[in-house]
Amino acid sequence: MAKIKDTDYLFSTARVRSIEKYMLTHEKVEKMIDAKTTEDALKVLYDSNYGDVNEQISVNDYEKLLTQEHKKTYDFIMSIAPELDNFNMFLYTYDYHNLKVIMKSEYLGIDSSDLLVNTGSIDIKKLNYAVKERDFSGLTENMALALKEIIEVFPKNKDPQVIDIIFDKYCYEEMLNSAKSLNSKFIEDYIRLQIDTINLKTYVRLRKMNKSWDFFSKVYIKGGKISEQIFIKNYDETFEKFADELFAFDLRDEFIEGTESLEETGKFTALEKIFDNKLLNHVKSAKYISYGIEPLVGYLIAKDNEIKIARIILAGKIAGISSELIKERLRETYV
Repeated sequence: MAKIKDTDYLFSTARVRSIEKYMLTHEKVEKMIDAKTTEDALKVLYDSNYGDVNEQISVNDYEKLLTQEHKKTYDFIMSIAPELDNFNMFLYTYDYHNLKVIMKSEYLGIDSSDLLVNTGSIDIKKLNYAVKERDFSGLTENMALALKEIIEVFPKNKDPQVIDIIFDKYCYEEMLNSAKSLNSKFIEDYIRLQIDTINLKTYVRLRKMNKSWDFFSKVYIKGGKISEQIFIKNYDETFEKFADELFAFDLRDEFIEGTESLEETGKFTALEKIFDNKLLNHVKSAKYISYGIEPLVGYLIAKDNEIKIARIILAGKIAGISSELIKERLRETYV
């Protein structure tokens, strides 16, 4: 098959640019937060092309609307992309999520089918079949390796956490390998930054739980720019001192701000938000690329961020949380 060139994305990039105008701006987000009712907040989403204006849902079913929007976004990208396989890496997290649900359901004897999502690269029926029949021929190599390792390890220790650890390890390795194959620095840097922020959040959580460095070593995800040795060597340092190690990775200020908020409030929400904004700021650079795979990837990730924003607002309004508190939790917008 001929190699895909940036110019092959001219049409699809133009399509993406044409619908970015419907995305949630900062002003639209403010309008949702300040809406008198949750119905009025939902109306902002309908005006931004969410759902079907002729089949509006009740406010308590907002998750259905967000799920539809998520699937619609991926279906749109798949309908215009010149090479579909290039986008599978952004669907792998949903495949691995589904495999976690299926494996835990089997081992723990529970029905968690309501937690499955239908936006992965592999149909849920195929995933269920693969696990039930122990036939991994329809999966990727990494998914098969992860399942084989879990089937070998879990019966020995019966720890459900090991399922998450093993799947996460293989998932991000697969995502990074896919990114490398595209020869796109923008995408590879994004995946590496994603891995770094996950490792940093894990490091902070384990430190607050007084877990030792050897436990961190078990859950550390390879592939980021921050080596495992940096974490281990400085494991018992204060957060402020550890932050100095992050200067070279342009994460020092974010780490300090997030951990200072954690010490003041006891909550991880600021740290989560700050790292999400860091990732989005990287994605925003795609807006300045004239054409290529980057604008499509940027739109995909930006829509994930947008749907997360909508979820925070709607859940907050239904729970009666004040506008000020909702604003504290919100991520930046892409447009």
